[in-house]
Amino acid sequence: MRNLNVPCFGWKKNKGCAVNRFPFFKLFPVILSVLLVWLLCYILTITDVLPNDKDSYGYDARTDLKNQIIADSKWFRFPYPGQWGMPTVSAAGVLGMLAGALSTAIESVGDYYACARLAGAPPPPTHAINRGICMEGIGCILAGLWGTGNGSTSYSSDIGSIGITKVGSRMVWIVFAIISMLLGCFGKLGAVFVTIPDPVIGGIFITLFGLVVAVGISNLQFVDLNSTRNLFITGSAIILGLSVPKWMKTNPGVIDTGIPDLNQVITVLMGTGMFVGGDRKSVV
Repeated sequence: MRNLNVPCFGWKKNKGCAVNRFPFFKLFPVILSVLLVWLLCYILTITDVLPNDKDSYGYDARTDLKNQIIADSKWFRFPYPGQWGMPTVSAAGVLGMLAGALSTAIESVGDYYACARLAGAPPPPTHAINRGICMEGIGCILAGLWGTGNGSTSYSSDIGSIGITKVGSRMVWIVFAIISMLLGCFGKLGAVFVTIPDPVIGGIFITLFGLVVAVGISNLQFVDLNSTRNLFITGSAIILGLSVPKWMKTNPGVIDTGIPDLNQVITVLMGTGMFVGGDRKSVV
């Protein structure tokens, strides 16, 4: 269906009303797949095909598990700075967020290279990466003022969607950002997306994050893999990036320096695979 164009009516100045062919299935494969599977889960829910017992297989695919969130959401809500009270500052909070900011900044560097690779653009220069990290920092400051509970950083799944949809225009992402802000003001509409079943979300992650991993590996085509040094760096980065964060997760509290704030910083950094393994520039 990739090459199947959907006929749509349009208006052209010279030709008037005309039928245009729109590559719908090529541009919106992820969105279309999510909507179809979401609709299927809804049909299976209202027909009671999916079990009502939470311990039964298939229960998580029901679409009525989070209906209370929709009922509790307000129709319209405008966020504003300080809506949760005055911000508080503590040493533990600052160090903890600093560790998170460092790990996400390192991860963003790899995301920028992957984004450029998928969009067919040249590798981003140093000054462009610096601007991107700076804007993420400004976004985190604004997020803290608005009390969102999370910072702003590049998201790997969005980069994966560029590879699937072949749409890398900045204007598209600007429009998407405006739509996201509007959805944040209409509580009921935003809460509807919370009803997407977890198995559907898992399928999306497999597709998008899998593509990001494949793009990262494809960067090795520019590396001399006949060099033992490069092979050692590549293998060590992959093994450590996968094993160390997993070990940190399965052994909570293993870092004990006697300083709780320092423990938190080390734990966050060592639990981030991009920080432990390094980015693609580590392989030369």
